[in-house]
Amino acid sequence: MFKPTLRISAPLFLITFLVILLYLTLTIIKEPFIGVELVQGSKGDYFVKALEPAGQAISKGILVGDKILSVNGAPAGQYSNVKKFFSIEKSNSVLVEHSNKDRQLIEFNRGWYGDHSSWELFIQLYIPLISLILFAGFSSFLYSKRKNDSAALMLMLFFATIGLCYYSSAASYRSDPVGFSIIYLVLPSVPIIFLQFMNQYMKRYNVVFISKAGLIGMLSTFGAVELGMLLYVWTDLLSNGAFVYVRMLYYGTLIIGNFICIYQLVRKFLQYRKTKFNSLFKITLVSHIVAFTPFTAMNLLPLFIGGGQILPAAFTSLFLFVLPIVYFYLLTSNQLFDIDFILTRFKYYTLLSALPALLLTLAIIGVLKGKADVSWIGYIQIFLSSYVVMTLFLYVKEQIDHKFRPKLFKAMYSYQDSLDRFSRKVATVMKRADLEAVLKQEISDLLPVNRIDFVLVDQADGSVHKLGESDEEKGTSLFLLQVAESLQVGEMVELPHGIGLVIGRQRSKYHVVWIGSKTNHTRFNSDELRWLKTLANYSSIVFENLYLIEGLIEDLESEVRKEQTTAPWVLRLLFCLSENERRKLAADLHDSALQDQLIWYRKLEGLMNDYPISDNLSDELNEIKEGLLDVIHQIRETCNELRPPLLKEMGVIEAVESIVEHSQMRDNFAVDFRPKPFAHPLNEEQITAIYRIVQELLRNAAKHAQANRVTLELEQRKGRIYFRYKDDGIGMDVDYMKASFEHMGLSGIKERVASLEGEITFRSKRGSGLEVVINLPETMTTGRSERGLLRDSYLIS
Repeated sequence: MFKPTLRISAPLFLITFLVILLYLTLTIIKEPFIGVELVQGSKGDYFVKALEPAGQAISKGILVGDKILSVNGAPAGQYSNVKKFFSIEKSNSVLVEHSNKDRQLIEFNRGWYGDHSSWELFIQLYIPLISLILFAGFSSFLYSKRKNDSAALMLMLFFATIGLCYYSSAASYRSDPVGFSIIYLVLPSVPIIFLQFMNQYMKRYNVVFISKAGLIGMLSTFGAVELGMLLYVWTDLLSNGAFVYVRMLYYGTLIIGNFICIYQLVRKFLQYRKTKFNSLFKITLVSHIVAFTPFTAMNLLPLFIGGGQILPAAFTSLFLFVLPIVYFYLLTSNQLFDIDFILTRFKYYTLLSALPALLLTLAIIGVLKGKADVSWIGYIQIFLSSYVVMTLFLYVKEQIDHKFRPKLFKAMYSYQDSLDRFSRKVATVMKRADLEAVLKQEISDLLPVNRIDFVLVDQADGSVHKLGESDEEKGTSLFLLQVAESLQVGEMVELPHGIGLVIGRQRSKYHVVWIGSKTNHTRFNSDELRWLKTLANYSSIVFENLYLIEGLIEDLESEVRKEQTTAPWVLRLLFCLSENERRKLAADLHDSALQDQLIWYRKLEGLMNDYPISDNLSDELNEIKEGLLDVIHQIRETCNELRPPLLKEMGVIEAVESIVEHSQMRDNFAVDFRPKPFAHPLNEEQITAIYRIVQELLRNAAKHAQANRVTLELEQRKGRIYFRYKDDGIGMDVDYMKASFEHMGLSGIKERVASLEGEITFRSKRGSGLEVVINLPETMTTGRSERGLLRDSYLIS
């Protein structure tokens, strides 16, 4: 039902639209714009209240305050446009009395060869026509891509109404009834169409932008005002006095409509500011404010309160272009632009432009003072025009800089190339000396400096190392000691002879790169200083990582040199590394060997099903097929042994239950697992350790114990984890077991328990089975190395 209606209504709408455009174009070309707004005096006389830019009245010498005595040879009060619209548009001649009582008869040329100025055509024909073409282009593209999207259709209608209102404004300036009708009828509908568009657009996200009751209320209220305006334009039912109030209501509806749109956008933004719709509502809110605020503040509000327009509507209407561009982007793109970045730039450029625009306005006032009679509205127009032009200039300059500056000034952008090159080189650095060599090479390649030295400033003993005894070096050492307390890693320090980069810190010792003065005797410019500071930041990060790696190696070597038991943190590190390798190996087996076996198994199965095979060959192939299945099963078992799936997600009790269940299917002894619920969940490292301990104990029972029954207990006891293993096997000599730990898997259990700072007890004797009792702390203490670093910071998972 929708598509046939669309096929009929779309061409009809297009034909009507084109006919209206043709009529408006003929009116604009045929009727030159005079641009006079009148006001009726107390005695019934008509005076010039305001002059529109680009109108013939200005070029013909008509001034504000002049009296219009007659129009087309008859008294001014008898001319229809004067009585109805306080305008002298479409007149052939007027008799004007200037303030000095001089009278002047002014004639206006009409028809195809009327006195159209270039400025008039530019403002009232060319710009609106270009705008209309752009709106039509947007709409055509939307129709070709989203013809079945209701939001896209509303957006097309939104584009059409804005373009039509903008284009018909020139005809309304000429007091044309069709132009007036479009402005009075269509312009108040723009906010309603926008709200309906937002409803349709947000429907895909299940968000209601405005209720139907609200839209119906706006439509009925605005419709009543529109009807009153149309009655005045086409009939004589309303008097001039009534029209003043109806027109005020009309301006009020436009202001209220814009206010409702902004209010709804603000309300939705506050409602959804912590959701994924944050950027969407912020973009629509900002674009709506930018598009409608100039027209509302400079045109509608002054007219509503009975004053004159601050800026011409032809100028403020240009901001409406923001809306179609933004909404066209929102509807056709799958990504939102960074509105926060744009707002930050906007605030910066508007603040930057305010003072120059003010100074330029004051300068113009000083030049025009005493030479021209300019009202305060004129000065406001000058300031706002300068302000907008300067802000736009800064925006355009940034884009030009971004696009052309790297091509025109390549030397300036070699610093960025240097940073890219430096970051690639330091990625392979493994020693502090290598970092210093790379940094020195990079600085010497770009800067003509007389020296690059690496200095060690020891704040504790008040000394500076690696410097000589020259006056320059002594002065630098003394200066560095004086500012030692204020040194910050990654910062730059200005030295008496050059600059210093603080690239690292070890306790009270600072590593500083001393860069001497430039050989060409010039100061470091701002680009060079920014580049050096960035190098200092990069280097400080690498230096800190190298410091941690060197510290880890030193701590490992010191632990190896110790004769007593290995520290728990070292054991935990080794077990974590081991688990990581198990995980990688299991993944490699699953993704390569297992998949290859499955492919060959399916190929063999397909071959046996698709081709005739003799019985003897079939038996041999079935044997190979069974062998492949065994290999596949073994690889899967090995992968599960290396890294059980979902170990962390299962929890400790479920993890032990899974390995017990697996053992029951494989081994010839019964397992009685007696867990108690855990009040606090364990971390992945603890779960993995308990899983591996149970795995090793059950494997030991299957190989050596000759047990019939194994009992497992697991529970939490006052901040500790209690685990007990007991079997009824052949047992063993505990003293012999201790002497042969290096040859048995049980030694790994003892080391795992030690890594978690726990306690383990073995009880056994020949013929009485084996009992293992383990106590682990729920929370482990975190030791520190001799360098003061957290030992847990070395652990990986």
